[in-house]
Amino acid sequence: VLRNHGMLTVGRTIADAFLHMYTLENTCRIQIDAQAGGGELTQVDPSILAGMADVMRIATAGQGAQLAWPALLRKAERLDPGYRS
Repeated sequence: VLRNHGMLTVGRTIADAFLHMYTLENTCRIQIDAQAGGGELTQVDPSILAGMADVMRIATAGQGAQLAWPALLRKAERLDPGYRS
């Protein structure tokens, strides 16, 4: 997270970088929503974090970001065919 400049992410492919950014952005949104409730936030149990790689592998059928990437490209093409230039 870049101070006053937004977020930056990388990945082995553009699809991986997009998935990392999508996950980071949604995680931040969830935290802000939770904090808006006024309650105190606690740390996530390390045993939950330890299993997240397996959860993502199962949820994406081992395809990672490649699971949704073709559909996202089709949507971009439909919304703005000139996005490639």
